[in-house]
Amino acid sequence: MLEVSITKKLRHFTLDVDFKADNNSLALLGSSGSGKSMTLKCIAGVEKPDSGKIILDGETLFDSNQGICLPPQKRRIGLLFQNYALFPMMNVLQNIASGCHHMPRKIRKERAMQLINHFELDGLEKVYPSKLSGGQQQRVALARMIASNPRLLLFDEPFSALDTHLRRQLNRLVLDILNGFEGASILVSHDASEAFRLCPEIAVMEKGKITVQKDRLSLFKNPETVSAAKLIGCENILPIRTQDNSFSIPCIKTTVEKLNSDIFSAVGISANNIYPDKSKKYVFSAVLERVIASPYDTMLCVKAPYSDKELLCKMPSDFKIPDLGTELDFSFDKKDIMFLKDTK
Repeated sequence: MLEVSITKKLRHFTLDVDFKADNNSLALLGSSGSGKSMTLKCIAGVEKPDSGKIILDGETLFDSNQGICLPPQKRRIGLLFQNYALFPMMNVLQNIASGCHHMPRKIRKERAMQLINHFELDGLEKVYPSKLSGGQQQRVALARMIASNPRLLLFDEPFSALDTHLRRQLNRLVLDILNGFEGASILVSHDASEAFRLCPEIAVMEKGKITVQKDRLSLFKNPETVSAAKLIGCENILPIRTQDNSFSIPCIKTTVEKLNSDIFSAVGISANNIYPDKSKKYVFSAVLERVIASPYDTMLCVKAPYSDKELLCKMPSDFKIPDLGTELDFSFDKKDIMFLKDTK
């Protein structure tokens, strides 16, 4: 188990995170500059927090009160950087073998060759990083990380520089690694779909703080905050006006009875859950402004005649699209409403 409770003053905010990760995969999901990568660097020992504690499997890696700060090489943590950080003057075999520095010299090459075979790098043993493709570089970096027999795996946006095809291939490879790993692992990402595929638990970071942490299904069903709803891709986030036993959504002139007693400032409705008919409980009218087509679906962009707020409604690709400017009826169910707090 990993236990993290640290602070570190940064340029625009103070990193202040407090979380635990059991022996499974946790995603840190947040926008660029929210403190995700710095959190990983503090855990790995690359950066030093100002205060707090980091404990891994009962061993204290950092404790500001006790003056403990283990160097990276003593933490036995595997960290995969966004740019892979391969040694440019070492070939593939040497790079992977460098991860086995804790092993007796005579078995380092044997271990490295096993990993070369496992990660399908055969024939590239003597090739230098500058001659490798992006996918090959990442597999070398993954092999080097695994070679150290780490207690904890950290992934810092490992797919951001890859094209769609390579990203899909390496997603599967990383998922296999995570499923076979017995310790905790943390994946930093700003891609909600990627976080959902790879990690059963997701923590949302905003300006150096974790605002929501829950299992992935619960997060996508109830993200709790406006920022978390944006991160998971909720297309329609609508301001509200609260009343005693109900609330109104002014941009579509709809009043909804309250479903809970929590204080919230907005609601979210997925584009998948707005229907181009009156089949659901809450009905509103809007004018078709524009259409965004894709091979798999069609997104209708609509506005109510009395509002500047654009709403997105996702339709099947075979949906018969009316003329622009047509006023249409739409509807949604109360079970599809996300109640959101504003963390600003």
